Amino acid sequence: MYDGTLNILGLMSGTSLDGMDAALVQFSEENGLQWQLLEHFEFEYPDALKTLVNNCFKDASLKSEVDQAFADWTIACIERIKGKTAYEIHAVGSHGQTIFHDPQNKYTFQAGCLAEIAQATGIPCITDFRMQDVLLGGQGAPLVPIGDHLLFGMYEAALNLGGFANVSIGNPKLGDGVMQAYDICPANYVLNTLSREMGKEYDAGGAHASRGSINQWVLEELNSLPYFDKKPPKSLGAEWVESQVFDKIDYLQPSDALATYCEHIAIQIATALKGKHVLVTGGGAWNHYLLGRIKAYGVELERPEKEVVNFKEAIIFALLAYLRFTGKDNVLGATTGSGKNHSSGKVFWP
Repeated sequence: MYDGTLNILGLMSGTSLDGMDAALVQFSEENGLQWQLLEHFEFEYPDALKTLVNNCFKDASLKSEVDQAFADWTIACIERIKGKTAYEIHAVGSHGQTIFHDPQNKYTFQAGCLAEIAQATGIPCITDFRMQDVLLGGQGAPLVPIGDHLLFGMYEAALNLGGFANVSIGNPKLGDGVMQAYDICPANYVLNTLSREMGKEYDAGGAHASRGSINQWVLEELNSLPYFDKKPPKSLGAEWVESQVFDKIDYLQPSDALATYCEHIAIQIATALKGKHVLVTGGGAWNHYLLGRIKAYGVELERPEKEVVNFKEAIIFALLAYLRFTGKDNVLGATTGSGKNHSSGKVFWP
């Protein structure tokens, strides 16, 4: 057990494929868990890798190729950070890139979770955080609740608007920690795909959505998908979106599709969080139109400082790596469905 101060680099690339977020976080446990965000970095997704990942979503034969390519990019990002920071990096926590997620069949695949990251950079690397929980009978997701509990436990709920909208729900007044956590619905994975049809990587501020018209029939179709009737724990993957969502909105004009899908997100989030005081982070926290629609349905949203909004998931993956590196539980089995808290992640040494 290590009880000193460690600087952990957390790396996160979400399903929305909008880049790699990196957070260098210092952890210590003098008087309980203490943390400080030392530095943060962003890396744009290489076009060739983005194309490869998108193709692999639909063609599993590309698994080995995307596995290696994502590991190579991860190594390149770490080397660039090493060249920029004056801090020593004691370990890296890398999420990898989720390609397939099918926990019902005890299968999940994050590309780039390879030993050569540690070997090439000379830094211990903790990665592949989801598989152990899946093998234990859980969803392998969500993984952020431990961070929501330990780092942001003063809120009734913590909402992340990334590729998927996911939430951790607790009761800070009772000190119960996270009682429930799950994926609410796809978010930026869909919105960014629709934006790219207009030649934009994302709908900045929700400007195009705000000019669109909501198609009530399509909205009802989306809200009627069986996933939304399931009880947590539950999680989503890209393959579900491809098979269940896009065929319902593809024929709409992009601005109308954006408006309709933002309304769907807002309704689903309000179903889960109406009346609660909610911390909101992730790229979608800058979508002013979307946040306005969520608030219109009775959810009290609080957006923290910019660094936490943009890098919260990378910060939490640094925490997951820190907990794994020091032999502590980093997955809450009550929220993933495995029923067992455990310390997950493969540790690779240089």
